[in-house]
Amino acid sequence: MDDSINEDFERTQKLASVLGQARQLIASELRAGLADAGLNLQERGVLLTLARGRVKTPAALSKLAGVHPARMTRVLDKLENSGLIERARNGRDRRLVDVSLTREGQIVAARNTQVVQGAWSERLSHLSKSDFDALSQLLSRLLDR
Repeated sequence: MDDSINEDFERTQKLASVLGQARQLIASELRAGLADAGLNLQERGVLLTLARGRVKTPAALSKLAGVHPARMTRVLDKLENSGLIERARNGRDRRLVDVSLTREGQIVAARNTQVVQGAWSERLSHLSKSDFDALSQLLSRLLDR
């Protein structure tokens, strides 16, 4: 096998490993910091997405929160049963359902936001602004097709 192919493979494997380890580390820290909420990462993602106020339909939440559309109903059911969200028919189009945070959901989302910001701030604190910007740009390019 060509040495350049081996080198490319090794670099790719190293990158995949580092990205995987970073994801696992952050997820572990978030789980530990948010254990009292009794929510998994997908449920937290939906709450935080709703808290940002950009979307309110299950389909849009699925896309932004990274929850598979087939799983979204179960996630919303759990959050609704926990008293954190409400679902209501859209006033303009009764075929659509709007999802919103309850008062309790707003409190839990705010607490989650603080923990998430703290975990990310601590993890990224050793990066300079230019390092952070470069990392963000490189990862964005990695996602471009």
